[in-house]
Amino acid sequence: MSNNEDVLIVEAEILPNGVGGWVIKAVNTETNEERYCETIEEYNAFLNEAVYSTAKESFQAVWNESPRATPEMIADVRSKLMKFYNEME
Repeated sequence: MSNNEDVLIVEAEILPNGVGGWVIKAVNTETNEERYCETIEEYNAFLNEAVYSTAKESFQAVWNESPRATPEMIADVRSKLMKFYNEME
């Protein structure tokens, strides 16, 4: 396992977007940069940029509790994430 100093923590939370859907608020804990991602692709791009900009070897996504998101939003994000990563393999 790699050294903890080589791992970037990216925190994520699912928020309502105000029009019935969701947005992922992602935070690079190293730089405190925040991004509101409307798609899984945007979220993945932010993860890649965050790792690249901090020169870390890898990242760990930490999903914070999303009290303002509905169970349907959380399920939708979860299924889209799994589909996205399955297509990447």
